Amino acid sequence: MSSTAQAPRGSDAPTYHVMVLAHNEEAHIQECLDSIYEAEPGGKFRIFVMANGCRDRTEQIVREYAPARPEVELVSITMPDKCNAWNVFVHETAKKIPPLSIYYFMDGDARVGRGALSALAQQLSAKVNAVAAAAVPGGGRSMRHDRQKMLSEGHLVANLYALRGDFLRRLQELNVRLPLGLEGDDGLIGALSKWNLNPLGDWRDDRIAVSEKAEFFFDSLSWTNPKDWRTYYKRLMRYARRPYEFELIGNELRKRGLEGLPVKVTDVYHNSTSCRFRWNGLWSPLSWVALKRMQRQATAGKGS
Repeated sequence: MSSTAQAPRGSDAPTYHVMVLAHNEEAHIQECLDSIYEAEPGGKFRIFVMANGCRDRTEQIVREYAPARPEVELVSITMPDKCNAWNVFVHETAKKIPPLSIYYFMDGDARVGRGALSALAQQLSAKVNAVAAAAVPGGGRSMRHDRQKMLSEGHLVANLYALRGDFLRRLQELNVRLPLGLEGDDGLIGALSKWNLNPLGDWRDDRIAVSEKAEFFFDSLSWTNPKDWRTYYKRLMRYARRPYEFELIGNELRKRGLEGLPVKVTDVYHNSTSCRFRWNGLWSPLSWVALKRMQRQATAGKGS
């Protein structure tokens, strides 16, 4: 979360306000924080680490990091839920600081590329219709495909993006909260951006400005590392749920506007019997399992 317009008087250095979502990120959080400072040498910063449900050393590492960087603030949240942590920042933490023109968001397992924060600010300055700006991956096995898709379709991903301050304040005023347990938080944020918070209105891709100059980096999971296998499987299962959850929530939003946003994503599972199985190539079995789990959960009354 940043506001280049918020630099203190007498200083030309921009101030970048960054929210970092972190759940059990002891292996990455220090590199993540270091990368923010290295991305914009000479910049000023205020960084909020939204540590949610951490059972490892994430919070301890942040506490040990903060004395040398007092602008880093740990926000400890009991619930291990990314969407809840995002809601806490938007509706509680952000209200405790002066209003900003730009807010930056990123994941605690990502690293900011050189100049990425200022590049996102420049995109928002140049693209007057945009309410959000997105960074692109600077590495990874599918980097070229993902970059092209983001640039051609105007997507944002949770690794690194920025929101205009007035857009965030409208999120607060309209009490827009991400559903708890939702897998694709960045997909919903992107959709709300393209709708400009009016799902009954027009959808415009140019409301998200994607910057090729703004890059993020992350460590890919490795098939050769047995420790990554379980993590990879759980990630694939979450990804398999995502299109069905988007379909269910999207239907509610298009019918009821923002009132269609559920408190918990499982609140819409009762409609999952209407979802058709989605063929997904090699990963189709996981897609089938994900849908059946959602339907069983609805039948058992856990999603109502």
